[in-house]
Parts: sequence; structure tokens; C-alpha cells
Amino acid sequence: MLGFITWTVDPVLLNIGPLSVRWYGALWALGLLLGYYVESKIYDHEKLPEGTMDKLFLVMVLSTIIGARVGHCFCYETQYFLEHPLEVLYVWRGGLSSHGGAFGILLSLFFFARFVVKKSYIWVLDRIVIAVAICGASIRCGNLFNHEIYGDPTNVPWAFSFMLHPLTQHTTGFSEPSHPTQIYEMIYCLVTFAVIFFLYWKTKAAKFSGLIFSVFLLGVFLSRYFLEFIKRPQEDFESSMLLNVGQLLSLPFVIAGVGIMAYWIYQHFHEKNASVATSCAPAALFVVVLAILMLIPAFNRQAELKAEATIEKTEVAVNPTVGLNDEQVLSLLTGKQFRSDAGNIWMINQRNCMVVNGKRISEPITKVFESSTPGCYYLNADGLYPKSVHRYMVTIIPDGKSVLLNLKDPRGNYAELSSPFLVK
Repeated sequence: MLGFITWTVDPVLLNIGPLSVRWYGALWALGLLLGYYVESKIYDHEKLPEGTMDKLFLVMVLSTIIGARVGHCFCYETQYFLEHPLEVLYVWRGGLSSHGGAFGILLSLFFFARFVVKKSYIWVLDRIVIAVAICGASIRCGNLFNHEIYGDPTNVPWAFSFMLHPLTQHTTGFSEPSHPTQIYEMIYCLVTFAVIFFLYWKTKAAKFSGLIFSVFLLGVFLSRYFLEFIKRPQEDFESSMLLNVGQLLSLPFVIAGVGIMAYWIYQHFHEKNASVATSCAPAALFVVVLAILMLIPAFNRQAELKAEATIEKTEVAVNPTVGLNDEQVLSLLTGKQFRSDAGNIWMINQRNCMVVNGKRISEPITKVFESSTPGCYYLNADGLYPKSVHRYMVTIIPDGKSVLLNLKDPRGNYAELSSPFLVK
């Protein structure tokens, strides 16, 4: 049986002189064009005035890109972009958030509904989400070609090993075989698209305000919530969170989807309306099946964490405290558990990867460097996100215990993890 897939596709699709066209950008454009085609068919069916679709397309493109960029900057790297606000405009450096794009779309469509099509806000949302679902699938495919936003290590036969830092001189090899969560997300976007497309064209769901929108919210954001349990954190600070940023941003959408669907199910039982039942039944069945399927990776992840949590809790005997090589330093740290002042649990697992609160935050340590300070060592490990290389500094002190002094983020700022002590 195939052990795993080594994903070596070049993120650059083609070069035109000094310019490079990347798969990610091309798939973003393809997603927008597919969305335009699907939505234009719907608007023709609704007999809206000519030119309405072009206005909608312009609104969607601008609100998606602006919302996605602002959402990433101020949800995932808040401190940095507050200090460097002009860099929010540097979209070519990467960094787009699907939740930010969703908020941007929701805001812009409110004004579009009121001043352009002069329909109710929910009427517009019920129809636009059909296009958004197919566009979302294309964007996730772009993440796959970008070797980014992938999952935790796994031994499933369809695991992918991704290139590290594929677009920089820091390319150092490949990640451990990991869940290809980009493909998982692409699949649930396509399935959600198929379901709401069917509901619009083959049932009377469009007559029940918000029903199609609620199926979209649950199909996309409930799936995203569960998949985050097996995805690597996009930023280091998420490692110490019970629910990461992606899950916290998904919850309002999930709650809204549950509320709207519950309302229409109640209306069915209250009014005994057969049309409502015909539309609600496949929608509710889809959500239930999806929720059950998405729980499987979450339970699988919890089992992996439980197995990895069985570690030795003994003091680290250090002798001597200086002049240790890579193997000696790692052997002193591997399998030992430390607790920081902030209450975070830190360790190096048997694969030489950093783990904080049961969440793996780095690739295996590749090199140990001795500093000018006696007994102080730098542990170099590739970051989870292609833009970063993390450096961890460990000081081995004379009393025979190893103490992690600090953890630096990609820009050299000190993270919350500092001065940990060994768990007895």
C-alpha cells in the first residue's frame, strides 16, 4: 500500500519575463469566473435587469479580496499590522483569510441588495452562496498548489509530504506526511455546492428565505470547525488556544445556520407545509451526515494526542553543560515535559518536533547551534507556514535541569512561552 504522496508541484504556473503567474492566483481567478457563470444563470432565471450581474461581480471581487486581506492581517497577525498598517496593502506577500472574505461579502451584499437589486438581503444571500461554494473549492485547490495550510502528521495512505518554503531560498526539504486538509476542504465545498444547487433548481427551497443560506453556512463552516482539529496552526499563538482562530470565527456562522434551519423545521411542523418538508428534509439530512463525517477526524486527532501525551516526566541530567552536539542536546530534551509561566505545556516529541499543549508547532529540529553564552543552544526548526523559520533558544543550566528561555516568532518578537520549568 502507498505510504504517502510526495507533493512536488511547483507553485509557479508559468513565468512571463520578470513576472510569475502562480497556481494560487490562477485558481482564485478560475473560482471567480466559475462563480460568475453560475450566478449569471441564476440571475437570468430570476429575470433581473441586464447589467445587474456585472455590478454584482465587481462588488464580489473587491469585497472578497479586501475582506480576506484585512481579516488575515487583524485576526492572525494583529500586533504586527497595527505597527505596520501600510503593509496591509502588500497583498503580493500573501495572507488571505476565508473568514475575512466572508465578512467582506456579507457587508457589501447588504448595500448591493438595498441599492442595486432592491431585494431583501436574505434573498441575495440565498443565491450568492451557490457561487461562493464553487469559488471556495477552487481557492482551496490553490492552497494545495501553494504547499500551505495543511494538516497534522498522519499515517493514512493518502497523506501528503509538502515542500517547505517552496518559493524562497529557505527551501529545506519536505514536511512529515500530513493530512491534505486543502483537499478535504475542497471536497466539502464541492459537496455543499452540489446540495444547494440541487435545492435551488429542483426544489422550492428558494421560496423559504434563508434556507439555502443556512445549508451553505453549515456545510462550509461546520466542516471547517471540525477540520481545524487536524490542521496545523497558521500562527504560533494558536497553539495555546482551546479553539483556534479559524474555529472561533466559524462559530457565529454555524450558530446562524443552525438558527435559520431550526426556524424552517419548526415552520414545517407548525404549518404542516409539504413544500417546506420537501426542501428541509434533504437539507437537514445533508447537515447531519456531514457533521457525523467531520467528527471522525476530530476523534482521530484526540486519539493521536492521547497517545503522544504518554511521555516521561523526569529531570534532565546534564553533564557537561557546554560543548554538547546536536544528538546530545536533543536526547536531553526529547520526551521531557515543561510548563511555562503562562501555563502552557511544552515538549519535544519522539520525532524531534516542538509540541505545545498537545499541538505540534514545528517540523523536526534540523540543527542545534551553540551560542556564545555557556550552555546556551539554538534549536532550528522549519515553521508550519511557508513564510517563516523559527528559532528556539534553550539554556542548559548548572543545576542539572534544562530550561527553555524563550520562543521567537518569525519576526523576532518573543512569544508567550518563556521561562518554563520541568514538570515533576
